[in-house]
Amino acid sequence: MESAAFGTENRSPGPASVRADLESSPPEPDHEKPASADAGSRPSELLDAFLAGEIPAVNDGGGSAFMISDLTFDEEDYFSHSVGGRADLDNDGEKEQILNGPYGGIYLDARDGAVHVLACGEGTAGVLFYTVYEQAFWIVHCDTTHAGRQVYWLEKYDGGGNIVDGFVLSAEYWSSPDDRYDENSDFSCGDEKITMAEFEALREEILEKAVFTAGAS
Repeated sequence: MESAAFGTENRSPGPASVRADLESSPPEPDHEKPASADAGSRPSELLDAFLAGEIPAVNDGGGSAFMISDLTFDEEDYFSHSVGGRADLDNDGEKEQILNGPYGGIYLDARDGAVHVLACGEGTAGVLFYTVYEQAFWIVHCDTTHAGRQVYWLEKYDGGGNIVDGFVLSAEYWSSPDDRYDENSDFSCGDEKITMAEFEALREEILEKAVFTAGAS
């Protein structure tokens, strides 16, 4: 099925809200390290440098840059992170770093001599994961735990941190007495109205190769 028109209604995903505490408490002066390493460093080397605490990650959405030491790594803490694997999340042939964590964690991209936040979990109304769909990697935020709706925001990135395609898949059933959808509920893919069967088939295709990155790996 071809991607429908991209939209981000009712959600503000993106790297600006990596962690509320990082927004409200900028890094201490000893964290003010250069945001970039050797311009000739390979992406994998830049990611290794971030994990080693040598360089920060840049938050292109307007939030503060942060060091890995600014994140919590404690299994007893709900907001704990853990170092996950790497995958080519922006389809450029280079693998990005995954930090498993709350609401899907943080995805980091190394480009132009620096480490950048590519995507992050946005709370219970924007849980982060990724999938392979139509032979490409897509970054997904979803809201499936609130009453009256199931929503999936899919975004496909290029190697420059740009969203080049995307669409919203949703089911809405606000008046359902048992909080379940049926054939009379509202289903859509982008701007197109679809049937319940089409919604379930597309959702199954998206989730079939999904990798969920919330919590420790």
